[in-house]
Amino acid sequence: MKNLLLCALTLLFLTAPLAYADVKFAPYYSLQADEGVAIPSAGDWMFVLNLTNDLGLMAQINDSQKIVGFYELKYTGPGLRRNEGEQFTDRTLDHIVVLRDQWAMPWWDLTLKTQVDDMTEYRRTGANEAWGSGLYDFYRQGIGFILEKKMNDKLAYGVGLQYHTLEFPNYSDLYSEWKLGGSNIDASTGKQNQNVVQLGASAKYGNTKLSFDFTNMAYTKQKVVIASAQSDGSYYSNDLQNDKVYTFTLEHFQSFAGVKFLPSLSYKIKDSNQNYQLISGSSSLPVQFVEGYYNYTETDFVLPVIFPMSSRWSFSFTPEWDDKRYLSRPPMDSNYQFVSGTQENFLSIYTTAFSYQPNPVMRIIFFYTFQSQSSNMHFEKYLPYNYDGHYMGVSFNYTY
Repeated sequence: MKNLLLCALTLLFLTAPLAYADVKFAPYYSLQADEGVAIPSAGDWMFVLNLTNDLGLMAQINDSQKIVGFYELKYTGPGLRRNEGEQFTDRTLDHIVVLRDQWAMPWWDLTLKTQVDDMTEYRRTGANEAWGSGLYDFYRQGIGFILEKKMNDKLAYGVGLQYHTLEFPNYSDLYSEWKLGGSNIDASTGKQNQNVVQLGASAKYGNTKLSFDFTNMAYTKQKVVIASAQSDGSYYSNDLQNDKVYTFTLEHFQSFAGVKFLPSLSYKIKDSNQNYQLISGSSSLPVQFVEGYYNYTETDFVLPVIFPMSSRWSFSFTPEWDDKRYLSRPPMDSNYQFVSGTQENFLSIYTTAFSYQPNPVMRIIFFYTFQSQSSNMHFEKYLPYNYDGHYMGVSFNYTY
C-alpha cells in the first residue's frame, strides 16, 4: 500500500522515546463480521459478507497523553446500497493505517487529538474484475486535528481541521479517450484527483449534540463543463471543478424506563461548480446542457430505539428516512431523455434486531432490514433508483 512505509516510520519516530519512559501498553483488537442474504426487487438475490478487522496498540504515556496506532482491513461485499451511483454487485477492499495522539490538558479542561492516516481502497464492479484495476480505486493520505474544551459538567465544544489528498490511479475519462483517439491519454487521466479540506465544529450540552462540518473538494485536473464548444472542440472551460459540502447534525440521547432513544437529524447541502452535457445516441455532440447538475440538499432522520430484555438480550428497532433533492438536475425517462422537473430520491430503511451479549467483549446480533427507494429518475439500465429490498442475517462483534 502506498505510503505505508512513511506511516510506519512516523509511528516508529513518535514512539521510540517511549522505550525510555514508564509507559503502559495494551493491545487492541476488533472484529466485526456480517453475513446474510439480500433480496432486491431490482436484480438477483445475493449472499452478503462484510468484514472489518482492526489490529492496534495503545500506549498510555502518562495520565495526560495516549497514543494509538492501528491497521484496519475492511471488506464490503455485494448487497443493498444506500449511496446513489453504486451497484448492488459492487465490492470494496480498504486498507487503513492510523496513528492517533490524544493529549489532555486538565488545567485548561482541553483535549487535543492529532491523527495521521493512510488509506487505499480497491473497488470491483464485477466478479471477473481483478483487484487493483478498478476505475475508482484511490489512495488517500492526510492529517487531522481536533481540539475539545469542557466548560462544565454539561457543556463542551470542539473544533477540528482535516486535510487529505486523494489520487485515483486508474481513473480516466472514457469519453475523452474516445474523442482524442488515444493521441493524448494523459489529458483524460487523473481527473478525479482531489485535495480535500474539512472544517468542523460541535457543541454538546448534556445528552444533546449539535455539529457542523464544511468540506471543500478541490480537483487538481478536472475542468468545468460549459455550454458551448471551445476552439479545441471540447466543452471544458479553464476553471477546475470545486465541490463544497455543508452538513448540520443534531443528535440526542434519552432514556425512559430503561428504553433508550437516540434520534439524529442531518441536513446536507452540496454546492458544485460542475455542470453536465447530455450526450445521447451515436453522435459525439451534446444535446442538452444542465448547469449546477450536481447540487442538492439532503435530509436524513434516524430514530434508533433499544429495548432491554434481560442482562444479555436486547431488542432494537431503527427507522431511517432520507430525502435527497437536486436543485437543477432534471430526471430522466426510461429512454435516457430529460423530462420536466428536478430529480428527487426518497430512501426509507427499517431495521429490527435482537442482540445477545454473552460477555463484555462479544456481541451477536440477528437482524432483518427492509429498504425501499423511490425516485422520479426512471433510467435504470445501470443503476437502480426504484426498488424494494430485504436483508437478513447475523452480525458478530468482538472487541478486546
